[in-house]
Amino acid sequence: MEKRINIFDVEIDGFTAKAAMKAAVEYMQSESINTIEIVTLDMLMQGQDSPEWKEETKEIDLVLPGEKEILEAAEILDKSLLKDVTNKMFLKMFLRYLQRNRKRIFLVAGSEQELEKLREALEKYNKGIIVVGTGILDAEGKSKEEVINEVNGAETDCIFSVLPSPLQEEFIVNNSALLNARVWLGCGQTLVRNYGERQTGRVRRFFIKKIFRYRVEKEKKEN
Repeated sequence: MEKRINIFDVEIDGFTAKAAMKAAVEYMQSESINTIEIVTLDMLMQGQDSPEWKEETKEIDLVLPGEKEILEAAEILDKSLLKDVTNKMFLKMFLRYLQRNRKRIFLVAGSEQELEKLREALEKYNKGIIVVGTGILDAEGKSKEEVINEVNGAETDCIFSVLPSPLQEEFIVNNSALLNARVWLGCGQTLVRNYGERQTGRVRRFFIKKIFRYRVEKEKKEN
């Protein structure tokens, strides 16, 4: 099952985990870099009024929903697709593929704290992942040029990014031609959210979901 989802004028691919995995394996076997992004409610709401961010997401090869509320907002109620998104099945399948095929992973984050969260999440998902390098992009971290050079020097197969939007999209869209890797995976908070989320985090998620549903309904009425 493959459906097109439009939320706030952002085109999202409603792929099952199996269909998304098929595309990702093809990307891993190509000579040039391909880009995958998993979008969340936070990202959609932050970018709702940003034409620049929306244009950058159009440049991403595969844009996947990271939360079932995105599917529900688009009135997609297919149980298998909802289950795949809820259980993060694509991420689990892709990580297994990377581990089994001994692929080399480079991690990019916006802070040391986010980088550590990503490391911990990867360990819990799959202990066999090979991390060959890391880069932090912020005001006090490495420059874009340094990160690009380190990615290329590490003979990277796949780049995992938890950079905040819109920095994440801006970085990959403007620099993809310079990166010697097969896949860029922008996973935002999708990968790390399941681990170590405290009660305050769960309360925040509740209100984000409520606000998201309100904004979607408001836009439907206006259109």
